[in-house]
Amino acid sequence: MVMNETAAPLLRVRNWDQLFENNRSRDMKRTNWFPAPNDLSADGYVDLVSHQEGAAYLGVWNAILMVASRTRMPRRGLLLKEDGRPHSAESLARVTRLPETVVKEAIPRLLEIGLLELVDPDVSETNNVPPHPDAGTPQDAAGKPQEGAVEGKGTEHHHQEGNGKERKGTERADDQRKTEHPGAAAGRPNSSKNGDEEETPGTSYASPEDELKAIYLGKTGEPITIEVLGAIRTDLELNRVSAREFVAEVRKHAANEWRNPAGFLRDLAKRFRAKTRSARDPVTAAEAEGRNYQCPLCHSRVPGQGAVLSEDRTKEVPCICASQEWIAHQRARGLFSEEPAQ
Repeated sequence: MVMNETAAPLLRVRNWDQLFENNRSRDMKRTNWFPAPNDLSADGYVDLVSHQEGAAYLGVWNAILMVASRTRMPRRGLLLKEDGRPHSAESLARVTRLPETVVKEAIPRLLEIGLLELVDPDVSETNNVPPHPDAGTPQDAAGKPQEGAVEGKGTEHHHQEGNGKERKGTERADDQRKTEHPGAAAGRPNSSKNGDEEETPGTSYASPEDELKAIYLGKTGEPITIEVLGAIRTDLELNRVSAREFVAEVRKHAANEWRNPAGFLRDLAKRFRAKTRSARDPVTAAEAEGRNYQCPLCHSRVPGQGAVLSEDRTKEVPCICASQEWIAHQRARGLFSEEPAQ
């Protein structure tokens, strides 16, 4: 996407009001500061810095937040110049003092992962900039952590941005989705049903991946994107997990609330083994003592069984740790002829 000075689209920081404002800042027309999330596991942060140019793009993102924070209320969060015209990549580079080439490359990436969004230019003339429809609960107080940036209790996934789904307008994973799933044309899941109930009972899919597409579509009303599907495939291959195993696990969570469906699926694929394998059985103190046993004389790790060399070092004799039963058994085999060592 090319942004020029004459026809720059209007950009807005997604969920600005929920993530970058609090009760104090909302009362100020202009601020010299702004609150910001510090969740290093949030999808937006992880997706941004995981790019090969992630460090540079992170710098651009922070500079863009500074620019957005200096717009007068109620238009804060919009990337506008002082004269009310939208910022372009060139003008953002000038005002932030960052290299223009880096800014131009970073903006499409920020749009792709949903940190920025395009809005109608008319929104800059209104007195009320509405929050993104999938945004989280606003902050209650300046001293409290921002609720849109932390894990939601009772949800499936700890990576939370409040996006709810991948950015609209990205390339779809399946161009034939309308023929694959009867609910695709509607564009929205049935709000009266959850998880498995959204699927047609007894529906059989051509492959586990097709079932995954259907589950995602039923959860979000949006087809899964090629980017998300590709990331899941890669993680499953690296972890040596079959698509059938993965979808079987996803099916178990289908009735739960997914605040960030794409993030939940990607995290599950990346950490599938850790999330699905059971921990070891509990060990009692007596069992632990038995497992850690070692005779200090003969170094045997089996209680009641041990042998040492005789004084002339010509043969083995029972160690003082050896039990009478074991000694008798060994003597019956013709191995011991002497009493245990003293």
